[in-house]
Parts: sequence; C-alpha cells; structure tokens
Amino acid sequence: MLTKTRIVRPIALFALGFATIATALHLAVGPTLALHADMRSEKLRLLADSRGHATSAAFGSSHIHYGFDPRAFDAALATTPQATHTINLAVAGGSQSEQRALALAFVHQLAAAPKPQPTTLILLELTAGANFTREHLVHPRAIDLYDWPTTRFVLHLTSPKMSLAQRTGRTAFALIAFTLHSANVGMLSSRLFPAPLDTNQLTAETIADRRGLLVEERRPGVLDQLRDLEQRMPPHPTITRGELLPGNRDLAEELIQADPSRSIEPVYIILPKISDLAHETIYSDSLPTSEGPIPILNLARPDLYPQLYAPELWLDDAHLAEPGARLASTLLAQSLISWQATHANPQAASPQAARSPEAGKP
Repeated sequence: MLTKTRIVRPIALFALGFATIATALHLAVGPTLALHADMRSEKLRLLADSRGHATSAAFGSSHIHYGFDPRAFDAALATTPQATHTINLAVAGGSQSEQRALALAFVHQLAAAPKPQPTTLILLELTAGANFTREHLVHPRAIDLYDWPTTRFVLHLTSPKMSLAQRTGRTAFALIAFTLHSANVGMLSSRLFPAPLDTNQLTAETIADRRGLLVEERRPGVLDQLRDLEQRMPPHPTITRGELLPGNRDLAEELIQADPSRSIEPVYIILPKISDLAHETIYSDSLPTSEGPIPILNLARPDLYPQLYAPELWLDDAHLAEPGARLASTLLAQSLISWQATHANPQAASPQAARSPEAGKP
C-alpha cells in the first residue's frame, strides 16, 4: 500500500537531483548570453570589437536596428557637450528583455575600461515588446536569456490596463522561457558545438561605418503602396496617452547603478511608424526615477515631425530606410539637446514647443 511518504520522498529526491544537475550544467555552460543566438551574437561581436571606441549605444528591436544611424546622431552632437561615439546594438525581432541584456553588457564593458569615459548615452526603445514573438519561445534568443532577473523585469512590464489575456500571455511566456532556461535546454550543445557568426550580416552592419545600422533595399512596388497608404489616412490621427510601466523605471535605474562612476545617461526613444498618421500616442517628456528624470524622446508624432512621414524615407510601413534613419537620428539628437536645455532651465520653453517640425528637414 502506497503511503504519503513513499510518494513524496521519490519526488523530492528527483527534484533535488534535477536541481543539482541543472546547477552543475549551468556552471559548465558559463555566461549564457555568450551562447550563439542568430542576429544577437553578431551584435555582441560588434560590441566586443567596439571596445575602447564606442561610448554610447542604441538598443531595441527592428525599428531601431533599421532606423537609428549612429553617424547622423553623433554628427548632430559633435559640437555639443554631449559629443559621443555611438553604435547600434538593436536586433531585429528584439524585445525589452533582450535590450536589457545587451544594454547591461555594454555598461559592464564600459565599467571595466581603465579610464573615465566621455558622455555615455544609453538609448532604449520605449515601445519594444516585453517578450519575443511566440515563435521565439523555444529559440536560443529567449531560452539563453530568461534567467530570474530577466523574468522579474518582464513581470514588471505588465499593467492593470491590459486585458487579462494580454497579461496572462506576457507572464506565461516569461515563466515558460525561465523554466527552459533553468533546465539548460540546448545550452550544453551550443557550448560544445557553437554555430558560426553570419559574416554577411557583420559586413552589412559595419561597411561604410554603419556601426550596427541594418540597411536593406526597398522591395519593388513598396513605394507605391506607401504612397497609397498615406493617401488613405485620416486627416487627423486619434490621440491616446502612452503608459509608463514600473519595468521602464527599473531598467533605467538598473543601468545607472551598474556603472560605478554613475555616468550613464539612459534615454528612452520612440521611432515612428506610418500607422502614427491614424493613431498617435503621446507620452510625457520624462520618466521619474530614483536617479532623476529620464528623457523620453518621441518621434512618433506626425504633428511635430511631418517630414519623417514622406514615403521615400521608408523601407516599409514600419521601418525607416537609410535616408529616414539619417533624418530620424538627427532629430533625436536635436530633441535631446532641447530636452537637456529645458530641464537645466525650468523657465525655458516646453520641449514640445522647442521641437520644431522644421528642424532637420532634408
């Protein structure tokens, strides 16, 4: 006859043995961010190669990967106290969880530098999704990433205003990915048999000093489709108020505190999409944190930046082409200068008034 002890004891021994083996494997595998993951590993190589040169970086998803040009951003800041050397470490298909991991890796590399760094800007995509898309749930990009700090961070990116289905899906993705991470799924084989880096991607992102910017050719017919789409947009977009979540504050504070010199300056940015012409989201111009206000630079404002919505500047309806990235990055730098001037002098004009739609026109 089975007793409670006979049932519980084998289960407890199994759990203890599994945890012991999983811990031993984790120690054998080493830092899981270093394991191969398509597209992210190439950006980590760019990060390693930029050591001693890059002092600022942009992070996020494909909107930043295609839409942020470090060359234009740095040129607009070159004669200011914020002059810096920037790289683009955003990854197409990325998420808040991935930009956190890459941003921390960048900050830790800077903290290990032997001498003080000049201006260090950490540009973070405010509107990146919290998790990867569902097809990445059993992909190394997710499994290798979701340790407990990452999972807890994602859980802080939920809001009571979200539907129950959205909150449940976001939480479930993070917890499942955390379970797979804890079980070392695929990690040991990745360590023993690492996949090669995509040299074509590395070349595309570094040629002509692109510093991580991904440039692609617009597909035939897309320009006509974009022109038609803009013609069908309403004369005025509907306006909604964007929500800031505890995880947004957590990330900014974590990055600042990860640098012993406390010289890190996080900046949240939002790049445009053609759909902004129908539905525009307005955010406050800063995020309060325990480390002070963090700038929020929102270029997804057709009322303030109509020049960004010219069809010729777009790769498709959600991603800027190289000329659009150049213009958007110049506008971001100008917006940052205006934000800093305004917050240094509370009597100055509001940031929205300072961000003239005429600024940065090609």
